[in-house]
Amino acid sequence: MRSPHVRGFHVVLALTLVVGACKDDPLQPTFPEDVEYDPSLGVDLSQMDKLDSGVYIQTLVTGDGGPAELGAKVIVDYQVWIPDGTQVDQGTDQDYTLDDGVIEGFRLGVVGMRKGETRLIVSPSTLGYGAAPPPGSGIPVHSVLIFKVVLKDLNPQI
Repeated sequence: MRSPHVRGFHVVLALTLVVGACKDDPLQPTFPEDVEYDPSLGVDLSQMDKLDSGVYIQTLVTGDGGPAELGAKVIVDYQVWIPDGTQVDQGTDQDYTLDDGVIEGFRLGVVGMRKGETRLIVSPSTLGYGAAPPPGSGIPVHSVLIFKVVLKDLNPQI
């Protein structure tokens, strides 16, 4: 007869191996290349530019003027989905400063946008909410996030 400690060790080891073998392990970060996207989202990573950060961007409508830089103030309309096509957030005429106070994947994806531009942004979970999505948001742990952003104004006069 094995001791409870040894038996427990084998159970933990077996569970670790099973969880580690799962492609959709909710305990691990998820990257845009690792998931399938609902066709309604129009995500085709092969048609997008991949930033050094791992964020993918695609300009859908070209804007005018100078590009948004880190620290800039922006007013945007946005929608956010998870890969299965579920919309988890949206906003109209939202003002943000492109600093550490916003989701990193969103911030990095908006940098370079011009007034009037519409951009599709796909963020790895590590630059989204990671292991701590907002309670009740409908965002799974370590979910890739898909943003559609319209930059309505850049550095508006207040």
